[in-house]
Amino acid sequence: MIRRDINNLMKPLICIAGQNSIAVNGLRLVIERYPECRICYIPSNADKGLNHWQPSLIKKAKEWNVQKVDLEDIYHEEELIFISLQYSEIIKTRKFKSKHLYNLHFSKLPKYKGVYPAIHSIINGESEAGVTLHYIDDGIDTGDIIAQQVVNIEIDDTARDVYIKQSECAFKLFEIYLEHLIEGNCFTYPQPALGASYYSKTSINFSELHFDFNKTAFEIHNKFRALNFREYQMPVFSNWQILKTEILTEKSTQKAGALLEETEAYFVIATIDFDLKLTKDYYPALWLACEQGDVARFNHAVSFIDNLDLRNQHGWNALIIASYFGHVEIVQKLIEHNVNINMTNYKGTTVLMYALSYFEKTGNVAPFKLLIESKPDISLRDDFGKDIKDYIVEKSLNQLLSVIS
Repeated sequence: MIRRDINNLMKPLICIAGQNSIAVNGLRLVIERYPECRICYIPSNADKGLNHWQPSLIKKAKEWNVQKVDLEDIYHEEELIFISLQYSEIIKTRKFKSKHLYNLHFSKLPKYKGVYPAIHSIINGESEAGVTLHYIDDGIDTGDIIAQQVVNIEIDDTARDVYIKQSECAFKLFEIYLEHLIEGNCFTYPQPALGASYYSKTSINFSELHFDFNKTAFEIHNKFRALNFREYQMPVFSNWQILKTEILTEKSTQKAGALLEETEAYFVIATIDFDLKLTKDYYPALWLACEQGDVARFNHAVSFIDNLDLRNQHGWNALIIASYFGHVEIVQKLIEHNVNINMTNYKGTTVLMYALSYFEKTGNVAPFKLLIESKPDISLRDDFGKDIKDYIVEKSLNQLLSVIS
């Protein structure tokens, strides 16, 4: 239920519904520009109130003391301005008294209505993607268009790369048009029928990702990079995750799909036209070595790794993993490789906090002391507002206070 204030009843109610950075940044902008208005939010179902690779709208809204509501709470609001920023539910406009219902869709409509627009844009060989601000009607991303912007899709961009570009572009568009949305003076035009496309949730079965190599190198390259989104999935070939692909200059002379070469670093396969190089993804091997303390496997994997600070889908990187499992030799090697000693997971938990957990479990202080010698920032606070000293005191491990002083 919406909180009522007799002095604010005539002011618009601005509702931000959605998830991820676009919704968080959008809500922040509304608060900054319209503090006199009533403001509320509706999170997507996937938002559990904790940051992941994207920030949590629930978490930020709580920090800003913004009221959380359900759709049913706002249907009757005549002065409602509803803005969907990556909201996951279908909006039924007939239930709303207000007609000021807007959506920021991550495609250049009328193309790529529905879901996975970045993935489908890449698979289809597009050179640009876009974002569209439009009215919400009873269709799926079919409302009249208010404004659009485009972003380039480079030849090696992955779905993750395109999504980040779209998120940044979408917020810029939102900044420009927020005042028009609030005042209700948007110029619009209907979406054309020609060039339109739509993709449902069943358009991609992520549990069964198959590659048809009886295609051109360009088509196969596009499929691999379209499925490259480490937080969700990575493309696989011959039991290897594939980090990236490259279209070679050599024309294929063997049957499409033939394995022409395999080294420790890559595969080369034939296609309909040009050979294609598939680079093996050694990050899983690196992270497993850090977990198991396998120095030989670590040394081997490192030679194929560009960014040792890269985090896995859970937000852990090599140093976090090695510190949590107490593998001092690997921690030392990572420090020698100049990794970021102040790296955190998605919730702000520092490497030092993970080493503290290892000490708490085992009584072995070696990883903790080794990290301290590298002079990490001990003032860093996690999402719960605590630093390493707070946890030492909370866990009654006061013998470590002298180590960090």
